[in-house]
Amino acid sequence: MPPRRSHKKSRAGCQRCKLRKVKCDEAHPICGNCTKHGVPCDFDDPSALSPPNSLVRYTTPSSSSNSSSTPKPSPSSSTSHQFPPSPNLPFHLDPPLPSTTLSPYSPTSRATELRLLHTYTTLTAPTLAWGDTPPAALAWQLAVPNLAFNTPCLMDALLAIAALHLRALTPSDPSLPRLFHAYMASALSSYTATLHSGVTAENGPALFATAALIAFQASASRRFLNEPGSEAEPYSLPTQWFHAFQGVKTVVIAAWPFLRSSDIRPIISAQPALALDLHPSRPAFFDDLLVGLDEQLEALPEGERDETRRAYEHSVAYLNWAHARPEKARIVGFPATVSRRFIELVDRADSRALAVIASFFAMTRAVDGAWWLSGVALKEVRGILGLLDEEWRERVGWAVRVAEWEGEVGEDVWGGRWGEGEGVDGGSGGWGDVSEHIEFVLTRGGGMVEGEAYGGVAEEYGMALD
Repeated sequence: MPPRRSHKKSRAGCQRCKLRKVKCDEAHPICGNCTKHGVPCDFDDPSALSPPNSLVRYTTPSSSSNSSSTPKPSPSSSTSHQFPPSPNLPFHLDPPLPSTTLSPYSPTSRATELRLLHTYTTLTAPTLAWGDTPPAALAWQLAVPNLAFNTPCLMDALLAIAALHLRALTPSDPSLPRLFHAYMASALSSYTATLHSGVTAENGPALFATAALIAFQASASRRFLNEPGSEAEPYSLPTQWFHAFQGVKTVVIAAWPFLRSSDIRPIISAQPALALDLHPSRPAFFDDLLVGLDEQLEALPEGERDETRRAYEHSVAYLNWAHARPEKARIVGFPATVSRRFIELVDRADSRALAVIASFFAMTRAVDGAWWLSGVALKEVRGILGLLDEEWRERVGWAVRVAEWEGEVGEDVWGGRWGEGEGVDGGSGGWGDVSEHIEFVLTRGGGMVEGEAYGGVAEEYGMALD
């Protein structure tokens, strides 16, 4: 019998896993073991965590008086949009938990938060821009911290992502996982409380930035999991990654009237407009992922067939669009752009859906320089490969080749010339950026309503909002 494969112990797992002496996957907001057994997880309950002594919450008299109760909805209906029901959110919404206010006079506490804020503004913020545009990077670097000073959930999320980035840079520092978990738990608690109160002109931009930072940590935190496939660490699908980015899309829809003229609009405008060819007239690169779709749909209840077909065709069309010009903004937009139905198929571990996301993760090799995507391609593609049968393993051959390629991935490995066949508009369909696209879709769809009300119109132009 071959020797048992060794594995790195988790030092930042939840308390329940530590008490049971089992490996914790450190997934947020609820770890995999607690999800599996249907028990509370202290990642999801800040009161169950022992906040580090270095944590400090600076509060003004006004914010301190409001921190112990759930924020009330805005009295003005003209400036408030009630957030959609909880199934549209990346995490389930529990009642907000009371926050702990520690002494603001501890030099250690001040030094810790100053270190994290400095890390965010100088190192982390420039890596978060979806597109390689200076205005987007400046918005993350200047506008987001400015919003955070008056928004506790955003400040906590900002400090949490900085702690996670520092953990990637200095993995030997044992305090960083603890800082990250405490700040992120606090951010999730106040974020859900604010969502319950309604999206307003005052909190809309900050809620968008918070949702985006939560999504970034959902992807970045997976790099700290052990190699998948071993007995000690079975592979788990990155469903939280997709749900978190879907949450960003939901916040954008609810808060768009307040985002269009805000200082953080450049973050959204850095995303190019989608012009997806849902029914290409000539062969497309990922056509093989749709082979046999008709036969698969015949086995489904009739009421699910059309929606499922659209989910697959849209996701594969996005892959073809991103593959033609593998830019960061195109690739990282995939989890937020696919439909809710597609996410359900991923949750079910549907083979076709898994093959699609394996191809997406392989594409992240094109932006492997981003710390929160480092190593993602190889880890996720190998993990997904272990869940597929022989037929589907053959269909993801491109994903395996790209993910396992050592060194820079050139056009010969990628397949096809970058930008080939996109026309003079670069595959944007004549649109400037995604913000123009959102304006058009929401106007044609009848105003600011929930995604389901105009999902068909949006999908016609490449956006799956349902």
